[in-house]
Amino acid sequence: MNHTARRSTLTVFATLALLVTTSCTGEKEAPDEPVVRELRLLQAFPDGAESDPFFRPQPTLHDALTRIWDATEDENVKGLFVRVGPLQGAWGSVGDLVEALSEFRAENRPIHCHFATADNVGYLLLASTCDRISMSPAGTLDLIGPAAVMIYARALLAKVGVEAEIIHMGRYKGAGDMFIRDDMPKEAKASMDAILDDLYDALIEATKERTEGDVGEAKALIDGGPYDSGAAADAGLVDSVGFLRDARDEVKKAAGVDTIRRTRMLPKQEQLTLGQFLNLLSGDSDKPEAGGERVALVFVTGNITEGESRSKGDAVSGPFVRAMERLEKDDDVKAVVMRINSPGGSALASDRMWDAARRLAEAKPLIASVGDMAASGGYYIASAADEILAHPNSLVGSIGVVGGKFNFAELAEGIGVNTFVLQRGKRAAWSTPVRALNATERQAFESLLRDTYDRFIDRVATGRKMERKAVLAAAEGRVMTAQDGKELGLIDEMAGLSAALVRARAAAGLSPDAPVELWPSTKGMIDTINDLLSGNGDDDAQSLRHLWLRWHPLAASVPIEPWADVLYMLSREHVALVPPYFFSVR
Repeated sequence: MNHTARRSTLTVFATLALLVTTSCTGEKEAPDEPVVRELRLLQAFPDGAESDPFFRPQPTLHDALTRIWDATEDENVKGLFVRVGPLQGAWGSVGDLVEALSEFRAENRPIHCHFATADNVGYLLLASTCDRISMSPAGTLDLIGPAAVMIYARALLAKVGVEAEIIHMGRYKGAGDMFIRDDMPKEAKASMDAILDDLYDALIEATKERTEGDVGEAKALIDGGPYDSGAAADAGLVDSVGFLRDARDEVKKAAGVDTIRRTRMLPKQEQLTLGQFLNLLSGDSDKPEAGGERVALVFVTGNITEGESRSKGDAVSGPFVRAMERLEKDDDVKAVVMRINSPGGSALASDRMWDAARRLAEAKPLIASVGDMAASGGYYIASAADEILAHPNSLVGSIGVVGGKFNFAELAEGIGVNTFVLQRGKRAAWSTPVRALNATERQAFESLLRDTYDRFIDRVATGRKMERKAVLAAAEGRVMTAQDGKELGLIDEMAGLSAALVRARAAAGLSPDAPVELWPSTKGMIDTINDLLSGNGDDDAQSLRHLWLRWHPLAASVPIEPWADVLYMLSREHVALVPPYFFSVR
């Protein structure tokens, strides 16, 4: 290494050391006194434990729940002041917040809430838990009801000379329909209508808290949105219109205290010793965060992918399998909770992860807690647990398989590209993107998909202890809310993460305050630098693809990134466990 490079490297690490030492310095707390705690729930939380060491850590849903649980147990906390923002598509996860805040409210301590902008899910939280709701004068309330936009692009692909060849296993498994149809199949409409009905009912149930139980008036209020502050107040959807300082004064009065104190959403960190700093830099992801007898909380978040290195935003099979094996062998880990928020992905990765979870479940209690979604591959993994808990509005199911490829022959010809396929072996070129599947190749492909579908059914039957025909009745690729899933035997109980942790501690014979170990833990800075330099992390092309897709002008209205993920997955593995459509119901 030359002198310039060495000086640059030393400068980088000196800067990182300064940043870590400064950011981890403990802040002195005021003496114990009666207070109102202020919480900020201004956006949908990342439902995981991992954060990027190069950017400011973002609190997770678990962080927010922990702060609420702490406030509930603290006798000096006389009230809560909750600032709420647009929570987007977090219909399932918001149930955890409602559950935790309701426990605090049950002790006759006031919860006042304030928002500048709120959407359907944000108002679901507000109406379900707040004793008083205030709104900024220039704010907006998007209480408008849930909607889903379904997109079909066969004609577009045909115009550019691309033909999608997608095969499904399951009547409702239309993950490729967006590429091969111009209309909505009746099965997809029926499934989507059922989901929207359930979410709409949940919104009505919350809104009628403001109408003295009048369902008709609640529906009329939803039909009347969106609202400015004056209209929201006139409709009785908020109690007052005012600025943040006014709302804070009001909650202090209601709680009978002089002090309102903002709550740290991230765990407080103490001053680091040199040894602790070096450990932070090394970032040993297999090192437990908690010692002694404990429960482990494992996050399965994002697309399920096959691989051996952690990838931010995805649930990767190799690291998960290794973590489950370690937790299985660790005698101090008495039970495990899997928190799943995933639409699925790779069939191979899902099967590997199911096996690791199932083996752990044979050794110690394993409970699955569903966030917003455990569909397809996400439900595949959940089915390995002893119990599956979910909120009524969580999305589950999608027991089905999709696979296929894209034929770019016409596009290639149209832009002047000539291709010649040479092969040895009857099906040697079956996956080539420059010609269609022939009859024998399609037969072989369907056999692969049928085998995966049968395995999926068998895995669920084994894990859920259900008859195969009962699983088939809930299968066919159908996505549903957890309340419908419970009727079909896919879910055990309507409950959230708090209940799952309580259940896990009880099953393991641990005290109610037994510590919780989180996985994955935060990746250390040296690990991240090493990944960037060695190519073990997301490669540059993949990172650029995600960046481009996220900021593309169409990204706000068209689900470009999920489409691209399906294309990428099918090009690598051909067989996928993904939902029949991609949507965010807000």
